[in-house]
Amino acid sequence: MVFVSVASALAAEAPQCARGDIVLWGDGRHDDTTALNAWLRGDNLVWAASGEPVGETIAGQTFRLSSAIYVPGGTGRRLERFRLIWPERGETVTGGMVRSGEDPNAAPVVSGVAIIGGDPGEGVPLETPDITPLPRRDPARCAVS
Repeated sequence: MVFVSVASALAAEAPQCARGDIVLWGDGRHDDTTALNAWLRGDNLVWAASGEPVGETIAGQTFRLSSAIYVPGGTGRRLERFRLIWPERGETVTGGMVRSGEDPNAAPVVSGVAIIGGDPGEGVPLETPDITPLPRRDPARCAVS
């Protein structure tokens, strides 16, 4: 289930370091719900297998999910040639492309996305309340040794 939201939040600067408490797998076996939502919100994450930064674009990955994914506008994220699977719901979303763009007041762009087994009305822009920006420069968000 993919929800695309138009929110005028998250226009704050990107974090200065990757989160140390959440990693992204993209292997279709591990539950990536929390990590993918964090990345789509603009958080900098690392790949679990390599420790490398995820970056602003993800291409060619499969994500196993257990609940909704939200794509807010304005975070500069791009998801290409992807597969999102919800095994418990029997739902699969493949794409195509989802691009959040740079304007927090504009809806994300969705192109070439197919939803199999989803509920009506999924994957379409919807208005949401403004989201309070996260404190992106808070040193507690950075892994330190």
